[in-house]
Amino acid sequence: MAILSIEKTTAAILEKFKPLSEFETRKIVFWYDGEQTAGEEDLTHIREKLAEQGIRMHILNGNYFATKKLLEHDDTASSYLIYSAQPEPDYEKNWLLDSQLYSERFENSRISDIKAEIGIEGYDLDPFLGANLKFFSNKKRALGFKKFYEPAWREEDCIRGILAVLSNASAPDVREIIKSVLMGSLHEEENTLWDQVVKFDLTERFWEIVRKQFGYYQESPTLKKLFLSLLITHIDRNATLPLGHLEQFVNAKRQGNECELFISGWMHHARDSARFDSYCTDLLTEQDKKLEKELTSIVNNERIEGYLNPEAPDIFDKSIIRKIVSTLSDGGQDYDKYLSWIEARKTKHYFHEFEDIYAALVSAINLIRLAEQCEEEKILAATPHELFRTYTDRYYLLDYQYRKFYTSYDKTSDKDILKTHIREIVERQYLHITQKIQMKWSDLITAQDRTSWGIELIEPQEQFYTAHVNKIISRNDRDKVAVIISDAMRYEVAVELKENLNKNTNGTIELTSMAGCLPSYTKLGMAALLPHTILEFQKEHILVDGMNADGIENREKILTRTKEESIALRFKELRELRRDQAREKIRGKRVIYIYHNKIDDTGDNQQSEDEVFKAADETIQEIEDMVNRLVNSLNISNIIITADHGFLYTRNALEDIDVIDVAGFDKDQFISSNKRFIISSEKTNLMNTHRFLMDYISDEQKTLYIYTPYADLRFKMAGGGRNFVHGGLSLQEIAIPVLLYNHNKSLSDLDKKGIEYGKVGITLIGQSRKITNNPFKITLFQTENVTEKRGHLKCRIALYDNSGARVSDEKVILADRTTDDPNQRKINITLTMDSKIKNGIYILKAIDEDVKATFRDVLEIPVEVDILIPDDF
Repeated sequence: MAILSIEKTTAAILEKFKPLSEFETRKIVFWYDGEQTAGEEDLTHIREKLAEQGIRMHILNGNYFATKKLLEHDDTASSYLIYSAQPEPDYEKNWLLDSQLYSERFENSRISDIKAEIGIEGYDLDPFLGANLKFFSNKKRALGFKKFYEPAWREEDCIRGILAVLSNASAPDVREIIKSVLMGSLHEEENTLWDQVVKFDLTERFWEIVRKQFGYYQESPTLKKLFLSLLITHIDRNATLPLGHLEQFVNAKRQGNECELFISGWMHHARDSARFDSYCTDLLTEQDKKLEKELTSIVNNERIEGYLNPEAPDIFDKSIIRKIVSTLSDGGQDYDKYLSWIEARKTKHYFHEFEDIYAALVSAINLIRLAEQCEEEKILAATPHELFRTYTDRYYLLDYQYRKFYTSYDKTSDKDILKTHIREIVERQYLHITQKIQMKWSDLITAQDRTSWGIELIEPQEQFYTAHVNKIISRNDRDKVAVIISDAMRYEVAVELKENLNKNTNGTIELTSMAGCLPSYTKLGMAALLPHTILEFQKEHILVDGMNADGIENREKILTRTKEESIALRFKELRELRRDQAREKIRGKRVIYIYHNKIDDTGDNQQSEDEVFKAADETIQEIEDMVNRLVNSLNISNIIITADHGFLYTRNALEDIDVIDVAGFDKDQFISSNKRFIISSEKTNLMNTHRFLMDYISDEQKTLYIYTPYADLRFKMAGGGRNFVHGGLSLQEIAIPVLLYNHNKSLSDLDKKGIEYGKVGITLIGQSRKITNNPFKITLFQTENVTEKRGHLKCRIALYDNSGARVSDEKVILADRTTDDPNQRKINITLTMDSKIKNGIYILKAIDEDVKATFRDVLEIPVEVDILIPDDF
């Protein structure tokens, strides 16, 4: 065993040898180290330091006569430290008693050694130190305790200090100590920290601290029961559920605030929450899922409003999801209520675990509701123009919600809850209403009685270059424009892209539309977007004013013929260039066509067609990234984003009745064909099929006809996929988006245009700034509605003292309301304060979760805490 502080002990010994009194020639100091505080290395160190001062050291090991002879005969001049590793003998057995009577004494008990090392004054803690010598015998542990020790500490504080050292806590904080122990394991036999608590006989003291902190009382307490009690107490505090026999695990109400602070801090901890989740899962699933079954049985018999607020365990989210699924399956139509349930869970701990399922349900609810509204309102458009505008104003949302449903559905690993009922409802509703719209569309097209394709009052795709590109470059001799053409980016995808660009860039964006060419396929669509006077079909090619429009190189030739300072680039090629290379590539160019192909490339492959919605998401992100690069690195302010055509897609395979047999056609006269169109020189009539005379010239000057099925029907043809198709005249295929992006170099440009941007704000409602209860409720108000340019705010709110320390739990706020109704923009929050909080002035502070935000402190309001009867009264 070693001395804790050999330097301090050596200095204390040397102090005994000075100064010599007037009549002294030397000093003899006896040290009876009965507790054997000094080890061999310590004695060697002391001997060396004494020798430096001319003092000798003699070890007493039963050699009493030799020692007496040394001191009184052999060396009567030198000063000596006489060290014995044994206790001092009784007087009658002490051979050196007469020598001791004129000598000094040095005492270094283990307790005094500990006190000297830590800096403990007085004798009040001696019994405590004596009872815990095993702990303090290790220098590392003693130094760890010293780091925490404060002079005002009493025994209870010292116990916390020891537990803090054993649990590797950063401070002798009860919450941190208990959490550290629990983090080790809920099974004592597997918990190394618990082994330390047992080793140093601190189990009773630990449970005393737990009882005082959390109001946890059990005859035979265990770590697992403690965690269970905290979980059940959290449920009891935040729900209105009859817990039955589980009530026995609810901790004392008096310490309810502390329980809530503890469990909230743990479950929301960035690093430690995973262990919390693991423990919850273990508790729910052990003993054949006994606890999960009990809690599930309880919530199944209660209204969801009674358990919207508990954050853990995850059975509440599962129950809410099951309830929404079963209600929708049974024809429930209280859609606002279902959405409000999901909204209430957005800021809860387990939301991220079920985020994809919740998102799929939100999309399903929105689609079902919109489909029912369309059904009730009936499709009243009287002309193709009216229905086209209705589609770009509203009906596109059916396609959007359908896509968003499957985007979320495909991401979730637990599809069963959605697969059995919700997916079938989504498919049925989507197909039913879109087919109605498409049949109405086909009827209106037929009623036009036009020989050639076109929609009155809707700009045709063939006018794109003149209407949009030339409009920019003809303003002066400086302006330049980048045109991003994304193959098969249908209208609803462009709407989401517009929303993202509005939120994430300084640009102002206008979304308009064109009527696509017929057939709506890549070769013709790409050719129509180039400057031209005449388009011509020549075998498998499309000619633009006599020039082949296939391939990037040919398209660049066509562009430069109209505007010499033009270039055509593949999207991937430009993306891979370094900044300097890209700048050099487009130097002097005023028209830059950029060709992107993700959606069509994915959908046209039968092996990957079911990933087309994922490709749409990737397309949105890739184009947004490219826009940022064009404006920030390549100094291009004007960007147009469009497509060659759209597409039809359903997840379920079509029935045979949705397929039109083409046996009546003379296939030798086919110029081009797929499942959605046939170009032929043959003029014939076919049931459920549109026929138009093509305005384009053929290579043999033949008259060409375009045939396309009604609605979403397909021609019976081999090859390609059946679920992803394009080429026909459905609104999804021919409503071509045109996104006009103009970059604002600074936010002041947005100010000049009167465009509000940034994030919404929040403020505290109510004149009172006094808190008289714990926990306490506050109402926040979202000061503006979310718009295209003004984004939502996600922040964390809590109470802080003047030093910046948090003195309450922390809640997540999601201010994302788009409504103008002020009542719909209120946010109710309940915060729980530390039970040790004192009355006084504190700061209610909300901090933006976005670490890149310019101003993260979005709310900072002084409030007075004036609790009449504190928890610990």
